[in-house]
Amino acid sequence: MIPSDSEILKITEKIEHAGNIDIKKTIEKTATAGYLGEKHFYCTVIEEGGMTHTVPEILGDLHKTQPLDNLYFDIISKALDHDGIYISLAYTSANLILPDENCEKIIEYDDYDLDEDELEYMVEYALITADNVWKFKIYAEEGIAGHERTEDVGLMINIIDGEYKAYFALRSTDQCMSSFRVLPFSKNYQKEHPLSLKNPINKLLIKMIDENIVLKD
Repeated sequence: MIPSDSEILKITEKIEHAGNIDIKKTIEKTATAGYLGEKHFYCTVIEEGGMTHTVPEILGDLHKTQPLDNLYFDIISKALDHDGIYISLAYTSANLILPDENCEKIIEYDDYDLDEDELEYMVEYALITADNVWKFKIYAEEGIAGHERTEDVGLMINIIDGEYKAYFALRSTDQCMSSFRVLPFSKNYQKEHPLSLKNPINKLLIKMIDENIVLKD
C-alpha cells in the first residue's frame, strides 16, 4: 500500500530532527547493500551549492577505496558542522529485471487520473534498500516520473544551531561528471515531479528508508 500524504509528512517531520539517528551505524549498514558499488559512495560530503564529494576525493585520490575507519568518520563528523553530508539509502530502477519471488512486497498503483482504456504500457520499478527489495508497478501514461540509474535517494544531514537536521533528497550525477549534486524533495511539487514528496515512487522509497535507518539505543 502506498503511504498517504499525511503519513509521509509525519515521517519527514520525525526525520527532520535527526538527533536520534545513529549516523555511523546507518552508514555502515547502507554500505552492505552493494547496489552502487564502492562503500565510499554511500556517504558524501556536501559543499555550498549542493555538489558532493567522496571521502577519497577529499583525501586526494578519487579512485581509492577508503575504509570506514576513524579517519573516514572524522571527516564526516567535521562536514556535519559545515554544509552537511548525504547518506545514500535507497535506489530505484525501471531497467532491472526482478522476478516477483525475489521481492518482499509488490505494490501496484491504483489512483489513476486517466481512464482504463487510456492505460497501455506497464512499467515495473525495483525499489532497493540495504534490507528490502520491493517492486512497484505503474502505467507510464500516468506521467509519474521515476529516477535514472545514476540517481539514488537518501538523507542530507547537517547541524544547525547545535541541532541535527535531516531532509530527504535525491543525489544525481551525469555519467560524464565526477561529482554528485544533492537535490532536496519538496511537498510543493506536483506528484508527477521526480522531487515531489507526493510522487508515489518517492513515497515508497521514503517508507523503506524510514524502516532502514539505524536509531541510537
